[in-house]
Amino acid sequence: MDDIDNIILHSLRQIDCDLDEDIQGLEQFTPSILVRTISKCLLLIDPSLELPQTLPPGMAQRFTVTARLAEACTAVGYRRDIGYQTFLYSNVAEVRRVFMFLIEQLPKDSTDSADPEAPFDRVTDLENRILENMRQQLQGAWRKDVITPLDLRNSTLGWPSRANIPFVTQSDVTAEIKEYWLRRSGLWEEEKDEVDRRAPENAASTEDSILKLQAYYAQNKSQPAFAEVLEDLGGLPARLDQLDALEQEIAKIQSAIDESRCEQRDLHTKRKEVEESAKALEKVTEKLKEEKKIKERTHILLENPEVNVAKLETIIAAAGEKMKKLQSQWEAHRAPLVATLEEHQAKNSDQVSKSQKVLDQIEAARHKSEEVIVDLQTKSALHARLVQEYERMGKTVSRTAYTSRILEIIGNIRKQKTDIDKILHDTRSLQKEINSITGQLDRQFTVTDDLIFRNAKRDEHCKRAYILLVALHTECSELIALVQETGTVKREVRELEDQIENEKDRNVVTNLAQIEQDLAEMQQESRRLEEAVHQLEASSGRNGTK
Repeated sequence: MDDIDNIILHSLRQIDCDLDEDIQGLEQFTPSILVRTISKCLLLIDPSLELPQTLPPGMAQRFTVTARLAEACTAVGYRRDIGYQTFLYSNVAEVRRVFMFLIEQLPKDSTDSADPEAPFDRVTDLENRILENMRQQLQGAWRKDVITPLDLRNSTLGWPSRANIPFVTQSDVTAEIKEYWLRRSGLWEEEKDEVDRRAPENAASTEDSILKLQAYYAQNKSQPAFAEVLEDLGGLPARLDQLDALEQEIAKIQSAIDESRCEQRDLHTKRKEVEESAKALEKVTEKLKEEKKIKERTHILLENPEVNVAKLETIIAAAGEKMKKLQSQWEAHRAPLVATLEEHQAKNSDQVSKSQKVLDQIEAARHKSEEVIVDLQTKSALHARLVQEYERMGKTVSRTAYTSRILEIIGNIRKQKTDIDKILHDTRSLQKEINSITGQLDRQFTVTDDLIFRNAKRDEHCKRAYILLVALHTECSELIALVQETGTVKREVRELEDQIENEKDRNVVTNLAQIEQDLAEMQQESRRLEEAVHQLEASSGRNGTK
């Protein structure tokens, strides 16, 4: 049984049951562990069940919870006797049977933590690894040696490698400020820009640098804008007044633009209305022109009606004759064409039926190939998942030992079955022999009784022998009955001994002690509830009197 308990414990740990490593057998299971593990198994078998995961402290709630678990086990197909006592006052044999049934009913992929519906292939595996890597990077701490969007010194994301500030060169910046920016922002480089290479490097202050810049830009006329800006710095207040005036003019122009846009929208709306009315007038004009043409033709016909009517009748008669000739010619050409068409249609229908059959076969083959491909993909994903699960599974479980142990148990069972069959065969043979001897004895007694009874009327010795024969037969029958009763009693004794052993295995003494403790707790709870009820009645009575 230790091997069976190890298999059960291994299966429970595979389905994420929280079992301590100290638990090595089912006899160490407490009622709370039983409730937690059996509830986990039942939820995996039928997720629609609503079962508690823990055992409550109150005795009434415990009885309710364990009764619900017993009903759930019966609902999933457990046929043996089960109730609240199986969980609260359990024995190892009953618990082992319950766990063996539940583990057999577990779904095959219950120990797989991944989604069984998700296909497993190389692309999915790559995506999972990418997501896992990103998750680890996001959860990790930021380091200075890692380039981040805020670290612009080593960034390659297109940030400018140099801060070009007008009229300020590196010679204008003190060593402390340059060192600070080199350490913090990374926007300054040790290389010199174009101005630094041409300007002198022995300037000591900002004013000297600006004077030298003015002299430099006066000599180099290719960039006169900087000098002009430096000269215009003195007229800053006048420029501010000009900016205010310009802002006011811009505001006026903006308001005029807004008014013009409103007028434009109104004109656009009117234009659409005029275009719609013009389209309507064009349609009316076209109708009037058509009516005018018809009236003009009618007027021309009405100027000389008799001649015009005769001309029309002649034209109509000629058109009728021409129509008849064309119809006869059409019929002459139509008959062979219709016959040819019917012949081609018959041939085409045969070809269409054959092609339809071929198309049906192709469609069936295509559906079958798709099913085979889907089946192959499913089995490939299942194989890959099983291989991954096998590689991830711990190597501590010795399947060879389990297999050899199972084969040994099967061999012992077969040997016991052979011995039982032999004993049954001997028992049947002995019973047949007993029946045969009993029948032979009855027949001999009947014959002997008849012979002695006939001679007993004439001979006193035969009469005495007949009396002794009857007494012997009666005593032998009593002895046989006593032997049978003795066998029955011995069999009942063995059955009682087996029942006593079973009761010893059920830990009756421990269960009785637990039942007495639970009964005491329930009595205490009942007394507390009665006291609470009396207090409520007393308080309600006082409130009523008030």
